[in-house]
Amino acid sequence: MTKKPKPSRGMPRSLIYAMIPAGFLLLVLIMVLAGQSREEAEEDPPTVVEQPADAPD
Repeated sequence: MTKKPKPSRGMPRSLIYAMIPAGFLLLVLIMVLAGQSREEAEEDPPTVVEQPADAPD
């Protein structure tokens, strides 16, 4: 009876293949949350106050 060869890598391939979509979803989640926080910061734009031009003497 022969033994199955063990993979020479530290992590099994299935775990690496599962980490690829998980990392993509994590990246998308970070981008969505960053966009929401930026949107909340821009809700109240600063009020622009125009100063009257000085009349010439």
